Amino acid sequence: MTIDAIRPPLLPLRRSRPSPDDTGAGHDVAVVDDAAPHGPSMLTVRRTASQDVQDRQVYLSVDGEEWATLLYGKAVTREIAPGRHVLKANNTLVRRSVTFDVAPGEHVRFQCVNKAHWTAMVFMAFLGAAVLTVTLTRESADVP
Repeated sequence: MTIDAIRPPLLPLRRSRPSPDDTGAGHDVAVVDDAAPHGPSMLTVRRTASQDVQDRQVYLSVDGEEWATLLYGKAVTREIAPGRHVLKANNTLVRRSVTFDVAPGEHVRFQCVNKAHWTAMVFMAFLGAAVLTVTLTRESADVP
C-alpha cells in the first residue's frame, strides 16, 4: 500500500474566472487573494481635556445602546462594526450627538469635554449651580 492510496484527495479552493485569452489548459484551481480586513474597528472616547470642569459624569451611548459612564481623566474603548454610527453624550442637562463613519480596521477617537457654559457665573451667583455643556470632538488619526 502506498501513501498516495491512503491520502485524501485535495479539494479545489476556488475556481478562477477564465480570461478571454485563456485556453483552459492547466488552470483548474487558483487561489484568489481576497482583501482581508485590517483587524477590528475601534472607538475610543477620552475625557482628558484641560478645559473640562472635572465634575459630573457623562453618559455615552452608541447607536442607541447605553455604553459607558465617563468621568474626568478616563477613556473608554470598544470594538464596533464598520459603517455609520451615532455617538451620544449626556451630562444629565445637555445632550450631544455626532454621526461618524468607520472603515474596517480604523480606530476612531473622540474627545469629550464637560465645560461651563458662558452663563455659568450668572447661574452660580443666583442659583449656586452652573450650567455645564458637553462637546464631542473627533480627534485626528495620529493621536495616540
